[in-house]
Amino acid sequence: MSAFCHSVLRLSNFITRSRIAVKRLKFVSRPLLPACPPAVRKLPMICAAGVLPVVHAWWGQSSTSTPAPEEGTTAEVTDPVQQAIVQADELYSLGDTVELYQFLIQHKDSDDAGILWRLARATRDYAHLSTCKPEDRKTLTYQALQFAEQALHINPKDFACHKWYAICISDVGDYEGTKAKIANAYVIRDHFKEAIALNPEDATSVHLLGLWCFTMAEMPWYQAKIASVIFATPPTSTYDEALGYFLQAESVDPGFYSMNLLMLGKTYMRLGNTSAAMLWLEKVQTCPSKCEEDTQAKLEAEQLLKTLGAAS
Repeated sequence: MSAFCHSVLRLSNFITRSRIAVKRLKFVSRPLLPACPPAVRKLPMICAAGVLPVVHAWWGQSSTSTPAPEEGTTAEVTDPVQQAIVQADELYSLGDTVELYQFLIQHKDSDDAGILWRLARATRDYAHLSTCKPEDRKTLTYQALQFAEQALHINPKDFACHKWYAICISDVGDYEGTKAKIANAYVIRDHFKEAIALNPEDATSVHLLGLWCFTMAEMPWYQAKIASVIFATPPTSTYDEALGYFLQAESVDPGFYSMNLLMLGKTYMRLGNTSAAMLWLEKVQTCPSKCEEDTQAKLEAEQLLKTLGAAS
C-alpha cells in the first residue's frame, strides 16, 4: 500500500515541479483560423459566428469566453474584462507573481472564465513562493482550486480551465491525505485529457498527461495487485503510453521544455532503448539554462548519461 501511494504522490510532485505548467508559457495568441485576413482575425467573435468556435491556442478561450486581443492591439481594447486580461498577461510575462495576484484578486467576483483561471494560476503561484507562510500556503491552495472550479463551471469548453483545475486539485491533495490523492488521480487524468481534446496544440497539457502515465507506470504489478484489494480500480498506465504523450508534446512544440526532453530519455531507459534514451538526454545537455529547473534537468541528464555509458 505504501509503495502504491508513493507512486501516486509522485504525480503531485511532478506537477508541482513542472514549471512549464506554471511559469514558462508562451504569451502568443495563435488563432485557429489562419485563412482569415488580419482585419478579421482581430474580431474572432465575428469569425466564430459564421464559421466555427475560435479557440486561441494559448490563452485557452473559446467563443463563449472573452477573447484575448492579439499582440500589438492593446491600445484598441476598451472592454474592461479584456483590459484586465491584457494587464494580467503582461504582469505574468514579467514574472511579477505578487503584483499579478494583487491585481487579479480584485476581480475574484468576475463571471469571466478567462479572468478566473488566470486568478487560479496566480493564486497557486503565490502559494508556491518561498516567502509564503505554511498556513497562508494552504489557504491559497484551496482558493486557487475554488477559482479554477468556478472558471470550469462558467466555461467547460475552455481547455485552460480543465488544465488548471487538474493542477490545482493535485495541489489540494497534499492536504487531504493519501486516499484523496489516489481518488483524485482519475480526476486529474480526465481533465488533462479533456484539455487536450479541446486544444491538441497545447504542449503543456500533453506533457502533464505524459507525467501522469509515467507515474502510474512506475508502480510494479505486485503493488497494483495489493492496491486492487483496497481500491476497486487503481489507476494504471504504461511507459509506452507515457512515451506517446511526451513525443506528442515535442511534436506540438519542439524543444519547448527541458523536462520533456529529460522524461523522453528516462522513458526510453525504462523501455530498454538505450540509444534513443541517450539521444534525448544529450538534447537536454544542449538546452540553454534559462532557469534553475533547466540546470537541474541538465544535471540529471548528465548523471543518467554516465550510467548508460558505464552500462554499455
